[in-house]
Order: sequence, then structure tokens, then C-alpha cells
Amino acid sequence: MPERHLGILSPKKLGFGARDIWRLTWPQMLMMYLLFFTGIITIWAAGQLGSDVQASLGLVTQCALFLMVIVMSICSGATAAISQSIGMGRLLRAKLYIFTTVAGSLGLGLAMAFPAWIFGDDIFYLVSMPEDIVPISRDIWHIAIIGLPLQYVYSATGVLFRSTRQVLPPLWVAALVCGANFFGSLGFGLGWFGIPAMGYTGLMWVNVSTQAIGAFANCFLLWRSGYLDFKTLPDIAWLKKALPYLLRVAVPAGAASLVWQSGYMALFVLVASLPRDSVSALAGLTAGLRAEALLFMPGMAFNMTCAVLVGNSLGEGKPRQARRIGLQLTGIACAAMTCVAICLWPYRQEIAAFLSEDPATRLQIASYLSYNLVSTPFSIASTVMGGIMVGAGATRYNLMVFGGTFWIVRIPLGWFLGHYLWGTASGVFAAMLISQCIQAVIMLYVTARLNWMRFAMKRDAVEKS
Repeated sequence: MPERHLGILSPKKLGFGARDIWRLTWPQMLMMYLLFFTGIITIWAAGQLGSDVQASLGLVTQCALFLMVIVMSICSGATAAISQSIGMGRLLRAKLYIFTTVAGSLGLGLAMAFPAWIFGDDIFYLVSMPEDIVPISRDIWHIAIIGLPLQYVYSATGVLFRSTRQVLPPLWVAALVCGANFFGSLGFGLGWFGIPAMGYTGLMWVNVSTQAIGAFANCFLLWRSGYLDFKTLPDIAWLKKALPYLLRVAVPAGAASLVWQSGYMALFVLVASLPRDSVSALAGLTAGLRAEALLFMPGMAFNMTCAVLVGNSLGEGKPRQARRIGLQLTGIACAAMTCVAICLWPYRQEIAAFLSEDPATRLQIASYLSYNLVSTPFSIASTVMGGIMVGAGATRYNLMVFGGTFWIVRIPLGWFLGHYLWGTASGVFAAMLISQCIQAVIMLYVTARLNWMRFAMKRDAVEKS
């Protein structure tokens, strides 16, 4: 298929200026806000049904995110491989990686769903879920697992579009998913618009349905654009050459995601096992994480833009340009999101009141926001610099830095402050702030001083295309 029909930019036309960065970033930022709104409306609706439902949804969501580790790692490998392939002008290679990623994400989603369904109660036991919310959590879990393969495909296909600098198609799909989730959650969850209320089961079935809409829409658009081409299926010989690099990036990325998600699971365990007010603290952590997404989601937009531009630069053989672009985007993202955090600071109580009807939960949400708004420049810097490592294929640095600060600093300090010294969730939240500061400093050293460019794909590592 001719290149112009694919929508892939010729390597000679790849831009790296301020206008090109903005064109890549603003649709992703808007899409991140749509994803944020999609999640926050579900949390808000759950809060209207009770703090027990909100706490259950938060813990189950965190467990489900733990299962997303595999597709996140595959997406990291695909981002590096596809963006670098386009930078080299290897367009057929990029298409083959795209098909491999879509098929792999669906297969892995199905493979993960079966054991997750069987061992749900064991997972609840491991995370020390409070007994009074186990029945609700079990219902939510079973419905969530049904939609896991669809969530895998939806997540992977969105990344594939961005890796090829096509940022508008996933934006339109995210808008469709957000609108469907809004009306579905309020209708089937709370009984608005004359629809019979189904409670928390209604919320979860709406979530599964919207994931299906997103997955099928993205696959259709990939097919229409020429990226998902069934006439150019990867054969065994190509897979033997191409998969090693994909796995070389994906395995450390998967390990980093595993360490990260398991760390958040440990945070939920720390909060759920607090000596007092554990349920309200758990609900507060759940809602607080959603509110924090106002800042984190745009940071992820810069992260993804950074990964693509760094990958393109290294594919073209321009390592100095890759480092310069990465550091510039880090500074821009930190400055922009810090300004947003400053604007949100006076409204912590109002945000908490919007997210929950329970007074105790409101206090916990406000406490969480107090610490995490302060951590904004550090958390955003780490997020964007993590994108640099993804684009370069140097995901082992993300594993070492993110994993190390989480498990060596955040978890032990959270236990000491939350369970021993203060005895409240504020101790856990303070530990999160301290670890983010340390993490950002280390990532800045790695980005500015170490030779992470050596992990990029060699031009002839896979067959010429």
C-alpha cells in the first residue's frame, strides 16, 4: 500500500520543532483528560452508592491494573520498535510490529482472564481486603475480568496510533468511550434518564461495554488507515528476528510495571490495614488517585510524545537531538503541571466534597491531595523522563529507578509513618511525596549523564523493508 495511504510520515518529513511537539501533545493531553473524566465519573457514581462501594471499586481497580502489566510492557516494546522503525524509514517493519502487537494483546488478555477469575478470592486475601466489602468486591471483580481482553486491546491499539504520530483517531474514540461511559454510568448505575438503576453491577457492565466500543473502534480505524493489514502477516522467520528486540524492551518494562503496580497494591494494603478509619482511608485513597489524574494524565501525554520523538530521533541516528528533546519536554511538562497544581491547591476541600458524600472520606481525600499536589513537579518529571527511556528501549532504567524508590523508600517509609509513627493514612501519603522527590533526582541524573541511547534498535536488526 502506498505510503501516503498509510498516514505514516516519511522520515524526511518527520518534524521535531515546537509546532510538531504541540501537534503531537495537545490531542494526547485532551485524550488523557477524557480518560480521566471517564474514570472520575465512575468513582463519583460509586461514591453516591456508598463509601463501601467506592472502596471496593478502588481496590478491585488496583488489582485489575496489576493484571494490565503485561499489555503495558508490550506497549512499551511496540512504542520503541515502531517509532524507531519509522525514523529509519522501515515502514513495512512498523506495520508488522503493529499486527503482532494487536494479536498478542488479545491473546494475552484471554490468557490472563481465566486464572484471574479462578483466583479472585485469593487475590483479595493477599491484599488484606476488609471483610465487610468482600461480597461487593467479588461481584465487581468478576465483571471486570470479563472485560480484561477488551481492555488489553483498547490500551494497545491506542498506543499503536500514537507510535505512528496518528494522535487524532484515538482522541475521537476516547471521546466516544467517555460519552458512552457518562450516560451509561449515570443511567444504569444511578437510575438517571429514566433507566432502571442497577447499582454497582450496572457501573461495571457499562465499563466493560465501553471498553468493547473502544477496542473495536480502534481496530477498525487501524484497518481503514492501512496499518492493520491482513495481507502482510508476520511469518515465523520475521518473528524470530523481530521479537527479540520487542522482548528486550518489553521484559524490563513489564518488570517495572509489575514492581510499580505491586507497589501500589502494597500501598492499598498499608491503608486497608491501618489501625483506625481503614475503610474511609481506602475510599479516600481511591478518590484521591482519581483527582490526582488531573495532573498525572497530561504528564502521560508528554511521556508518550517524548517516547515517540526520542524513538524517531534515534531511528534517524541523532542521539544528541533525542537527549535535547527529552529534557526540553521534561521542563515544559513540569512548569505547566506545577502551575495547574498551584491553581488547584486552594480547592482541595471542594474537590473532596465533589468526590464523596461521606465526611470521613472527604478528610482523607483532602489529606491525599495536600501531599500529592506538592509532589507534582517531581512526579511529572519522573513520568516524562520515563518516556525517554521507553522511546530509546532503555526500559531497564525505569525498572531500576522506579522499582527501587518504590520498594526501598516508599513502602517501608509508608509503613513506618502510617502504622508506627503517625498511625494514620497521612503517613502513607507523606511517604509517597518523599519517594517521588528521590525518584525525580535519580531519573534526571540517568537522563543527563548516562548513555541510554545504546539500547536503540540497530538499523539492520530486523529484515530490511
